[in-house]
Amino acid sequence: MTYTITDIAELVEYHLVASAQDDDAAHANLVQLVQKLELLAPRPLWREVTWVFCDRCGCSVDTDLIHPDGHHYADDGDFLCADCWEKLD
Repeated sequence: MTYTITDIAELVEYHLVASAQDDDAAHANLVQLVQKLELLAPRPLWREVTWVFCDRCGCSVDTDLIHPDGHHYADDGDFLCADCWEKLD
């Protein structure tokens, strides 16, 4: 039998929240559930985001969006966003 996210949420609400003795117990149940769910994640859920700024227009770009080969870095080391890079052509 396949369960949907809604089905699982209803099970959690009934078994971990509604049936708990009080709000503190319900909170403790949910904390424990979240800790277990975090172990299932295939990659870290939280990580620091880094940004670079275009040396022409000043817009910010998440470094995850920059091609690993250093595309959009000029020979002098300046970073150019996609719009400014296109203007070079």
